[in-house]
Amino acid sequence: MARLINNRYYFDYNATSPLAKSVHDWLSNGDLLFANPSSIHSSGKKSKRFINETKNFLRETFSVPVDYKLFFHSGASEGINSLVKGFAQKFYASGERVHFVHSAVDHSCVYNLKDELELYGHKVSTFGVDKNGDYDIEEVISLLNTTNGPKLLNFTWVNNENGVVWDLDDLTRIKDETNCSIHVDAVQSVGKIENWNQLNKIIDAYTFSGHKFGAMKGVGFSFVKETFPFCSLIRGGGQQEGMRSGTENTTGIYSIKLALEDVLKNQNYDELYNAKKLIEDSIEEHLSGESRVISKDSKRRNGNTIYLILPGRKADILITAFDLARMDVSSGSACSSGAVLPSRVLLSMGVNEEDAKSALRFSFSYELCLEESKEYSEKIISVLKRFS
Repeated sequence: MARLINNRYYFDYNATSPLAKSVHDWLSNGDLLFANPSSIHSSGKKSKRFINETKNFLRETFSVPVDYKLFFHSGASEGINSLVKGFAQKFYASGERVHFVHSAVDHSCVYNLKDELELYGHKVSTFGVDKNGDYDIEEVISLLNTTNGPKLLNFTWVNNENGVVWDLDDLTRIKDETNCSIHVDAVQSVGKIENWNQLNKIIDAYTFSGHKFGAMKGVGFSFVKETFPFCSLIRGGGQQEGMRSGTENTTGIYSIKLALEDVLKNQNYDELYNAKKLIEDSIEEHLSGESRVISKDSKRRNGNTIYLILPGRKADILITAFDLARMDVSSGSACSSGAVLPSRVLLSMGVNEEDAKSALRFSFSYELCLEESKEYSEKIISVLKRFS
């Protein structure tokens, strides 16, 4: 029997995940960490101890060298803004302008930095992707080498919409040939790919967000090399070595440790991949060419995401049908005033606007198993067949 959440089938794990069982159990016991970890009394020291325990756990889990610092923030949007804008501000203060390079399929918190960076005279360049969501390393290197000053590349490890995985090993060559700084958006990696905790140690910074893998919302973390130049986005009391001032969210921070422990204990990537593939194959078989799976032919995809286009159908109508059938799915695109807008990611991959409005994204838990996938596929197909 498949697991239900609030008596519903939840297929939107790329948007957010429910609390991990370990987090839920810990919160339920009521012994919450309320004291300010900067206070020197016993309660404050207890909060600090839980933060330090989480830091040590993260360093061990990701095997990060001592030349990486670690700071916590409210999540990926803040973390990425802190690092990208902080990098630009650091050089702006000394009279220099930076070159920021990112992809057309990056998350909005990256893509929408363009106007603000250009307002201060920085250069922003965007590289494209092919129809499968893969990028051309030669284009990226060439783009970075159009300038000689400080430059920063944002690299999305796993795409939140299409599930395409880019190779971290490529970044060694990019860095060698361009002398750029590199930030990796690692938000969608945990539990969704193999070896998600094996980082390329030449990278300058990585950012993660807790709610994507079962921790609380409003908390994330970044690894940053000591040599990476950036100014803190949030100034204040100088907490976290000045990288992010403000009283730390101790409860949220400790939930990261608990949730990651669950992932390490319970993830079976091979079963996840095969279970997702069973659902995907079943959909294609029953719809007999009436649908297509986005990025199916990419070099590498994650283990939990199916991005489907059903030409001629409207995503908002499909989502409503799934909702009435107690299934939570996503269009993978922005919604405004009840209207589904075409996904920027799909348009960047060459999908026409009409088809981009008919996209559905299914994203599953890292604990998806074959037994569940059989039930899930039957439920999903029962709705889709009504529109065939």
